[in-house]
Amino acid sequence: MCPDCRRDLAPLLPRCPGCALPLAPGLQRCHTCEHQPPPWETVVARVDFAHPWDAWIRALKSTGQPGLAGALAPLWLDDPAVPRLLERADRWLPIPLAPARLADRGYNQSWALMRALAAHTRVPPADAGVLQRAADAPVLHHLDRAARLAHAEHLFHVPAGAAARVQGRRVLIVDDVMTTGATLRAATRALRQAGAAAVDALVFARTPPPVE
Repeated sequence: MCPDCRRDLAPLLPRCPGCALPLAPGLQRCHTCEHQPPPWETVVARVDFAHPWDAWIRALKSTGQPGLAGALAPLWLDDPAVPRLLERADRWLPIPLAPARLADRGYNQSWALMRALAAHTRVPPADAGVLQRAADAPVLHHLDRAARLAHAEHLFHVPAGAAARVQGRRVLIVDDVMTTGATLRAATRALRQAGAAAVDALVFARTPPPVE
C-alpha cells in the first residue's frame, strides 16, 4: 500500500489502551475503562472495522486467501505501540477458531496475520496450541452484545498439559477484529486461570461504537 493510502485510509488514532476505541484529547483512558478496567493490561487496534478494512478482513476470512494477511499485517508496525507489545511478551498466540470452523476454512485468520507480521519484525515464541476453543461454543459474531457476553463464559480453556507454557509469563493474544471484547475477555480469563502473569491483546480492527 502506498504511503498516501496508508495515511488516508489507515491514520494512526489515539486509542484507549483498555478498549481500543478512539480516545478524546487529553485522556489516558476512556471513562468506561477508567471505572471498569478490563482483565487484560493493554489492547491495541490498528484501524476501525469500517471501509475498506471490513471488506479486506471479510475476504481474508471467507475467500480462502490467507495470503491477504500479508497486505494487512505490516500496517501494525506503523503504530509504535505494537513493537512494544511484541517486545515485552513472553509468548503470543492466536484466538482459536471452533474446530468445525477451522476444518471448514482450513486456516485461522489470526494465525495468518501473526505469520505475516513475523516476516517483518522480531516476535516472541508463538504457540497455537495453548488456548483451545470449546467444540460446542457458538460463533459469537452472529450474536448481539448480551448474547456474546452470556456465551463467552466457557468459550476457551487451557489444557492441563499446556498450562506450564503460560504460567508466570506475559502472554499476547491476537485476533482480527474486536467487537464487544467478549472473546478477548474469555481468552484472558482462561489464560489467567492457567497461571499467566499478565495478558495483552493485539487486534487488527476495532468495531466503532454505534452512532448516536
